[in-house]
Amino acid sequence: MFVPRGIDLPCLDQNKLWDFTPSKELKVGDLVTGGDKIGNVNENSLFRTHMIMADPKANGRVVEVFP
Repeated sequence: MFVPRGIDLPCLDQNKLWDFTPSKELKVGDLVTGGDKIGNVNENSLFRTHMIMADPKANGRVVEVFP
């Protein structure tokens, strides 16, 4: 989906609790660095999935993955 220049869309609600689904590739012990895909949330009917990526400064190993 391409949003053309000049279209004003509201930002995602920072206070809403989103239903997070961890990435199927994410396993305990995996190294995670900035920009790695860690899961997704169901955003709305226009954008069905919104990819969640690790913070650009993140660096570490996965200790536990919750459903």
